[in-house]
Amino acid sequence: MKPIFNDTTILEADAKKKFHFPDYVMMENAASAMERLILKQTPLPDQLFIVCGKGNNGADGIALARKLACKIHSYLLLLGAPKTPEAKIQKEMAEACKVDFLTENDFVAKLSSCKKNDVIVDCIFGTGFKGELSAQIKNLILKLNSIDARKIACDISSGLEFNADITVTMGALKSALFSDKAKAVSGKIITADLGISENLFTKCGSPDAYLVEKTDAKLPYRKNKSAHKGNFGHAAVFCGEKSGAGIIAGSASLVSGSGLSSLIKTEKSDISQFKISPELMISDSIPENTTSILIGSGLGKQNVTKIINKFENWFRNSKKAAAVIDADMFYFPELGNLLSELNKIQDAKIILTPHPKELANLSKICGFGEQTTAEILEHRFEFGKAFTKKYKNTVLVMKSANTVIAADNQLYIISDGCQNLAKAGSGDVLAGIINGLLAQGYSAKDAAITGCELHALAAQEIGEEAFFLTPELLIKTIHNLNP
Repeated sequence: MKPIFNDTTILEADAKKKFHFPDYVMMENAASAMERLILKQTPLPDQLFIVCGKGNNGADGIALARKLACKIHSYLLLLGAPKTPEAKIQKEMAEACKVDFLTENDFVAKLSSCKKNDVIVDCIFGTGFKGELSAQIKNLILKLNSIDARKIACDISSGLEFNADITVTMGALKSALFSDKAKAVSGKIITADLGISENLFTKCGSPDAYLVEKTDAKLPYRKNKSAHKGNFGHAAVFCGEKSGAGIIAGSASLVSGSGLSSLIKTEKSDISQFKISPELMISDSIPENTTSILIGSGLGKQNVTKIINKFENWFRNSKKAAAVIDADMFYFPELGNLLSELNKIQDAKIILTPHPKELANLSKICGFGEQTTAEILEHRFEFGKAFTKKYKNTVLVMKSANTVIAADNQLYIISDGCQNLAKAGSGDVLAGIINGLLAQGYSAKDAAITGCELHALAAQEIGEEAFFLTPELLIKTIHNLNP
């Protein structure tokens, strides 16, 4: 896992003090990282267009133009006089190297000659920018976005408006790069060292979150040659008004390794209309040897109290109390009280998997206040920590373009998911995978992290732009993965 920081200002200050690195050395290394990236482009660009702000993010761009002088024909637009000492020095050095500074009109005119293999670099604002972009800068960025060329953002897309193919972030990963809005404009994120290795640099502070990588998925490989199905748990799923969701989840539980998987019928189940795989068992009650239960997927929102009471009684009396709570459960008015009671049970393992709308409703019914979907998405980091502090035996999986997992007072970000997952049933697959892992004895945190990453990697395997992804295809694709 890679550490992520909300603010690297203190981190940089500590690194400069500890390793005796002045600002200009870090800036030179930042520019060199972008220079190396550009010189690796195939084919090499004929022209480079750099837009720079007045602060140190702009100074990185000025340094880049100087380093590429006489290598690639570079045009630089400086949006105002440099404000910081480093930016002023970089401008003087660049002028001495005959860097081609242009007015905005001349720069925009030159853009008409920009070709597909040329490069545009956004060095206007870094992660420290707050507020709204001016109309002038917004219009300029719209113009840059409209041009078919390779695009690089320095540190972060300015105001999250510049559509980068690659973002070169400096020193360490920042949490601002992992919002849903940032995902849409950041492209591939590369961390550039500032003259100090990333490992040393990140040890200068305490991470605010961690980025989950492919190797962090702890798959349940079966190494005991004398194992039997009972060794791998029994995952059960309540089937309600829309039993198709439960059937999908039950199949996903099996593919993630549970030894047994059962569908629990309820009064409103419509299981009979489906052709169900013989791999899945069907039960009128919770099977005696159940080790984890999924409740909520396709359950329905009306008259579910009896089902929830059955679930709560099982959870209280189970020796291995583990559950995934999903979908329609986030509209159950008494969920907050239920979670409070379940969290009193020693060694309880509870995982919640809401999508953004469900997360906003969860905030309301659990006493954290009424928030819109947009508001809760903007404050997921803070909400996740507050929620799991209140419900200590609970792991919260906040699904979205980048999924954020809150567990043990820490945050874990899954950024490998892609837009093809925007399809009904994808969430049921995820809930089922996690349920299957819990059934096998995983901790709630490990089940959430491994399940979410496995789900994301399967989607990647199918293809991020694939419109034909279905829950069934997603489940089948997991067979081919070997993280």
